Amino acid sequence: MSEPIRVFICYKKLLSKKQDGTTVVQKNVEASILRSILSKKAATYEPWIDDNELPAGVAWETEIYRRILVTDVLLVLIGPGTSESQWVQREIALANALGISIVPLAFDLNDDGMTDEMKALDIHHLQGKITRNLTLKEGAGDALLIEIGGDLEKARQRTKEQQEQTLRDLLSRRNPATPIAANNQKAASFKLEIAGRTLKLHVASGDLAHVKGIDVLVNSENDYMQMARVFESRTVSSMLRSRGARIRNGRYEDAIQYELDWQLREWARPLQPGEVCATSAGGPLSELATNNRARYIFHVASVQAVAAENTVIPFKQPNQIERCVRNCLVKLAEVNRMNGIISPPDTEQRKEQEQLAAEGRGLVKSIIFPLFGTGQGGRPPAEVLEPMLSGIFGYIGDNEALADVLTDIYISAFKQQDLDVVVKNLCDKYEKC
Repeated sequence: MSEPIRVFICYKKLLSKKQDGTTVVQKNVEASILRSILSKKAATYEPWIDDNELPAGVAWETEIYRRILVTDVLLVLIGPGTSESQWVQREIALANALGISIVPLAFDLNDDGMTDEMKALDIHHLQGKITRNLTLKEGAGDALLIEIGGDLEKARQRTKEQQEQTLRDLLSRRNPATPIAANNQKAASFKLEIAGRTLKLHVASGDLAHVKGIDVLVNSENDYMQMARVFESRTVSSMLRSRGARIRNGRYEDAIQYELDWQLREWARPLQPGEVCATSAGGPLSELATNNRARYIFHVASVQAVAAENTVIPFKQPNQIERCVRNCLVKLAEVNRMNGIISPPDTEQRKEQEQLAAEGRGLVKSIIFPLFGTGQGGRPPAEVLEPMLSGIFGYIGDNEALADVLTDIYISAFKQQDLDVVVKNLCDKYEKC
């Protein structure tokens, strides 16, 4: 006997529709009815919706993502206004990324209305159905199962095939694992003499998520300034976006991307290579602020998005790398001229910045850079280090005011081999602390 089909019911909790010239908002009771109908066939279906399954104290966003990871079918329940839900859009995007089949099921819509909703959700290429059996009327449940039972079984099989193929592709492309460096924020430290001042240059090894007390984290971002999605956990951009987000009053706030879009409201995108935009680290409620004690993210356009080829190209030429570093320091000096007050008005981030400024603690004193161009760019760390140092010495040497404030510069080395190369090269040039 086969296992029950695990069905994730994706839906919008409140639906809005036009009625007699006015907009009426009502609770989506059909989702609960659908779950009840599927639950009656427990040997065949294992349905899940978020409002019935999350007990108090559970991190609801994490649980929703976890449930999608283990599901067989994403059953998208489409009613009037469903496409307006960001959560429905996110759940569909995650299902697509994981190779999970999607079955659209509409109600309270005509053919044109369903087509419009599916286009807005970017699933119009799928075959969907409109049902009138999402009611508590006797016999309606059996009729609904006849309508969608075959679709759910076929979808489960497609999910299995798609995920098996993805796994085969990943295994066939896998390279020998590269050892990751141990987490050590000061794996090596050196003295830099610049403009008559002594600065400390540290090499931070391992995962950037473990650094603490560094004011500015530099994020190597694409030139459209669209951060990686939160479930793409292997990227720095995704990690910063996730740890900079917060949940307040039961609502998920994508704080850093929201602030990034606000900062760029008058900018033209794509940005020019090396341009830098500064945001907070998500404010006092974010993990970056509370656990990492970071204050700002500097998003530097160091990756070019090429839409026609559906790919990204990292900037890796020495002059591009030097420009990225130099512009980050330019932005740091600009933030200090503003006494650290940069976030949108009437936000928690802004209030915290104003408080620190009033206490005389608004200035930025430390920053951590990635090894630009060594990831997808493929440049050896030794070739990247030289233009990075040129950017540091070139700008700070001409700006004594910054040299008076900035005390610590970090370079992040994730891989052990990168750490070894960077430390060796720095040992050949500078005195260790």
